[in-house]
Amino acid sequence: MKPPIWLWFVLPLAVLLWGAREVASAYARYQGARAEVRALEREAEALTRSLPQALAQAPVAAEELPPVYEALLRLAAARELDLKRLEPGEAESLGEVRAWRVELALEGSYPGVLAYLEALPKVPHPLWVEGYTLAPAGGGRGERLALDLTLRVLAP
Repeated sequence: MKPPIWLWFVLPLAVLLWGAREVASAYARYQGARAEVRALEREAEALTRSLPQALAQAPVAAEELPPVYEALLRLAAARELDLKRLEPGEAESLGEVRAWRVELALEGSYPGVLAYLEALPKVPHPLWVEGYTLAPAGGGRGERLALDLTLRVLAP
């Protein structure tokens, strides 16, 4: 039995319509993605415009430094470290930003020093470690360690 002649026209037409529907849905997804990209570009431009202003307004002023020092000392006391020296410095320029310099000398057990260094990034103030020295304290076998830290705190 031979299929009717109209079937030869309907089958390609159905395949063509199905393909057109797929092309239309892909184009709609493409338009949606373009709209999302435009929104992200606008957001990135807004953030880029506000970045210099945010950098110009650094978070820690001179009168706010004592709580920073207290947080560092509480952190050391919680790890049973002995404070040997705390030397706050003046604000120094680091490129486009200024930062307060703080030098700390601590002494304690190896686990205490390690716990202090691990907890330092969790201090709720904008600081980073500029340099450190770690050596055995008192010429012993390394049971007690001496930690010298140089920290920077963002300044206005």
